[in-house]
Amino acid sequence: MPREERREPIPGYEADIHRALWERILTIGVPRLWAAVWICLCLAASLFCLMRFGLVWSFLPLLGYVVGHAILMALTVWDGQWDDVLLAQVTRRYKSFYEAE
Repeated sequence: MPREERREPIPGYEADIHRALWERILTIGVPRLWAAVWICLCLAASLFCLMRFGLVWSFLPLLGYVVGHAILMALTVWDGQWDDVLLAQVTRRYKSFYEAE
């Protein structure tokens, strides 16, 4: 019997698979952790500028947020696992090239 004809799942044999198991959870096109860290840093910098320099200068970190978020989005489009690759490069010290012997 084709799958389209069957209306109800057989108990114990079929279950919904959540997309988060095979896709990364993104917030506006950026991995969730990096998006949260970036917005917190920019909001803290904006609050600092507001208290230290005034209202006009507090918008500068918010402009930096837009630019930084666009860069993070471009990295995610270029390579969906860029942060894992970066972490592996920093912690495992991979060589940039290998010489054949």
